[in-house]
Amino acid sequence: MMPRVIAVVMLVLMSVTAQAAGFEARVTFARKTELGFAVSGVVQRVDVAPGSQVKKGQSLLALEDTPFKAEVDQAAAEVARRNADQAEAARDYKQAKELFDRTVLSVVELENAKLKAQRADAALREARARLAAARYALERSAINAPFDAVVLEVRVQPGQSMVSRLEAKPAIVLAALGEYLARGSVPGSRIEGLQVGEAASVLVGGNRYSGRVHSFGLEPKAPGGNEHDISVVFSSGAAVLRAGQSASVELQR
Repeated sequence: MMPRVIAVVMLVLMSVTAQAAGFEARVTFARKTELGFAVSGVVQRVDVAPGSQVKKGQSLLALEDTPFKAEVDQAAAEVARRNADQAEAARDYKQAKELFDRTVLSVVELENAKLKAQRADAALREARARLAAARYALERSAINAPFDAVVLEVRVQPGQSMVSRLEAKPAIVLAALGEYLARGSVPGSRIEGLQVGEAASVLVGGNRYSGRVHSFGLEPKAPGGNEHDISVVFSSGAAVLRAGQSASVELQR
């Protein structure tokens, strides 16, 4: 009786092992982004350092904003002037039509008033566009965190000139806080029937995290080989992990 019980237990253990067979992996950041200034200027502030944790919307870097504010003020003044011109031209055109209807004004004079009103409308639209561009430049003179993140690199210093006319060079590198990938490789037989999104668990530094299959390679890593790349995405919550940390992954299948 005892040998039969032992055999059953062994079969169960073998089944569990097969279902939760694991592989060794390395931790990488699941979402990493490089941010740069969309406008040119001189760096005024660097508000964070590598390793800092930041919240969405938090200030990271800023250029000197004096020239950008001056552009906004100038453009706003131009809009005000063009508004007045447009109102005057519209009023003159209305009066011209009334005089024309009473045969007091010639066709040429009416057309001139109409043309003046059209030009005033166009000038106002152009001024409003310049104001919108100036406000956009002012907004882009600072970089804020697009999501909760950890700062990986800061590539600028106060006083440094940033020229973004041709290409916006990365000024800071962020990784989404708590979002990681465990990357490894498995034999081809392990990916047969595997589906993206299947459950997995990741063990890092003695802590276990729930995850899911993010991607896997349908071709071997090397020609003629049998190892296929596989990655599992997981969240560490508030824990900050290092890229390159070793991990153990179990596929729940």
